[in-house]
Amino acid sequence: MQYLYKQFQAKKKEIIEVEIDRPTKVRFMTAVEYKRYKNCRSFTYYGGTFDSSPVRFVIPHDAVWYVVVEKGSRYSPVRVQAQCRMLQPDRQVLSSVALDAPAHVRDAEDRAALMEAEVPEEGRAEE
Repeated sequence: MQYLYKQFQAKKKEIIEVEIDRPTKVRFMTAVEYKRYKNCRSFTYYGGTFDSSPVRFVIPHDAVWYVVVEKGSRYSPVRVQAQCRMLQPDRQVLSSVALDAPAHVRDAEDRAALMEAEVPEEGRAEE
């Protein structure tokens, strides 16, 4: 298993942004789950396969978070370059949805985007 990783001490609603140069799996997990991943045990994560950049993840709760960018498999490695950075909370930014996310996750994200687009700007003066 080959991968790139980076650790962040993150607070709820902060955003981790990942730039990738080719389609690959990007996983976001807590320190406990990362330890399980590293030791080849079962683990849970957010994310999945993404084909374009940037990949954004809105932190759901305060914790130490790891970003893992997989570099293919042991027998079929892929050259991947990635850059990660932390962004401040922003109501307009939604988490990116993976290509292999379950249909109910993609549907929920689409509904959230539609609802955000329908909310009128507050304090707008009519002329």
